[in-house]
Amino acid sequence: MRAGLMRDVLVFESPVEETTPSGFVRKEYKEVFRCRAYRKKQSIVSGDERAKEEFLGQMAVFQVRAYPKIDYQCRVRWANCVWEIKMIEQRPGELTLTLKKIDV
Repeated sequence: MRAGLMRDVLVFESPVEETTPSGFVRKEYKEVFRCRAYRKKQSIVSGDERAKEEFLGQMAVFQVRAYPKIDYQCRVRWANCVWEIKMIEQRPGELTLTLKKIDV
């Protein structure tokens, strides 16, 4: 993976529980770290073009360097949207992340 191809910045957020002075426990996502990523192109063999566009709009696949802070509990902010990690594929020195857009 070449560093020049990594043009997108992913912001990883992790869940944190905070207790308010009244005793209420609320869960918030706090930024853990940022990293650069390469968005892989997706190609799907499908007969229905409308379904293909809908699927590609909801999923994204990225390659990043292997960071120990990346896990399934994290969520990702990218392109003004929030994404959840659906799959993490490990290779020596890098991770391939499959992300699905979520409504927040």
